[in-house]
Amino acid sequence: MFEDTVKRLLRGEFVCEVSAGESFRYLQQPDPRREVDAFLDKLGYALATTANHLAYYAAYRHIDSEARSEIRRLFQDFRIELQPVVEWLDMMMQCQRQDTSLSPGDTLSFSGLLKIIEDNQALADRLQGFARFRDFLSADDSIKGRLEKLLKTLSHWGYLNLASRDTLVYQVTGKLDYFYQALQFIQEHEELPLEQQEEVQQGEIF
Repeated sequence: MFEDTVKRLLRGEFVCEVSAGESFRYLQQPDPRREVDAFLDKLGYALATTANHLAYYAAYRHIDSEARSEIRRLFQDFRIELQPVVEWLDMMMQCQRQDTSLSPGDTLSFSGLLKIIEDNQALADRLQGFARFRDFLSADDSIKGRLEKLLKTLSHWGYLNLASRDTLVYQVTGKLDYFYQALQFIQEHEELPLEQQEEVQQGEIF
């Protein structure tokens, strides 16, 4: 379990109950957690957790030129994900007629979402609007095809995990907890220039 957990962290994965349950429970134990952190320390990383302790990830322990370059790349990736994920969260609230946003562990049924969207033109238009984001372009322009592309891309980005291939039920992962944390950080520092945002974020987020 130690080797599998460390490999996940070094690949940049967010280890949570949904995406890697065994590794997540392993890291919740004090001794294994210390062992993993000690190993990561030798490589210049530290074992970090999201604000609500719903996911673990590897963060840079010290910021040198190599780490700064990688952090800048991660920050740019987050900027690409930012608007589509916010749009998706808002759309899911509308689909489920809820006032609260999704949380890690929540489930989404493909067939359930498809029926709701097919019966609501405003939601169908919102789904079609994702086509303006390059990663969500679908060769199949039907509602079914666009919804498949949306959920598959969010799975590829690590926000969803396919819990059942038979019923196409997805679960929200702990990475969403990190997303909320990073989003709050950006909102609190929105007055900072981009370069300065990156420098601060290196120490507080990554």
